[in-house]
Amino acid sequence: MRVFTVILAIGFFLKETQAWGFKNGIFHNSIWLEQAAGVYHRESRNGRYQLTYKDAKAVCKYEGGALATYAQLEAARKIGLHICAAGWFDKGRVGYPIVKAGVNCGSGKIGIVDYGYRLNKSEKWDVYCYNPNSKECGGTLTEQQRVIISPGYPEEYQDEQICYWHIRVRYGQRIRLHFLEFDVEEDTSCQADYLEIYDSYDDISGFAGRYCGDYLPDDIISTGNVMTLKFLSDASVVAGGFQLEYIAVNASLIHSQNNTNYIFT
Repeated sequence: MRVFTVILAIGFFLKETQAWGFKNGIFHNSIWLEQAAGVYHRESRNGRYQLTYKDAKAVCKYEGGALATYAQLEAARKIGLHICAAGWFDKGRVGYPIVKAGVNCGSGKIGIVDYGYRLNKSEKWDVYCYNPNSKECGGTLTEQQRVIISPGYPEEYQDEQICYWHIRVRYGQRIRLHFLEFDVEEDTSCQADYLEIYDSYDDISGFAGRYCGDYLPDDIISTGNVMTLKFLSDASVVAGGFQLEYIAVNASLIHSQNNTNYIFT
């Protein structure tokens, strides 16, 4: 009886994973990782939930892409895209991708939280675009080590930029951010241009800090295997931008590191 149960369990596992591949310690959907990571979230420069369907299409087209399809959004979700913000996608549909269940995000569901096809195209939401060739500003990152730069770096970034980087490494690892260069328009409360860091899958929870000015922030280490970075610039005054590196580290090795900000939740 025990042998029969084991055979059934193995069969179920193979069935569930046959469409997936294994790379660098992480299961990925069979779609190319670079294509799946071409899905990204945008909000209006005036804030969250300000885009009609017409506006949403224009945002994606302006950046050389198009509205993401349901299949593209799901493929990106399967490699870690998790955003608690409803947005337009292909054919007038609205929803958002969830990797980790939470009471304040999708009511505990995992998958695409789907609001369906909207009859009123004047409703205002965010948007999910698809452009596999646009990797300069944001994306879903699963490498063990990567350098992240502001759009246009080493040139100055432009006005009215919104970029999200969602970092996901292996379970049991943490993410260490190390700032190499940093020059973002300075004001006393960092309300104009800024880089925000979240110890979370999204920019809803786990706020770790907002940075502007020209000083180098200390290293930051996450409490888990995910982290989100958001860069925003307003309609006036630009600066040199930033360059930072993240690296996946084992939790057992980080206690000996100095000059580090630890995020506690």
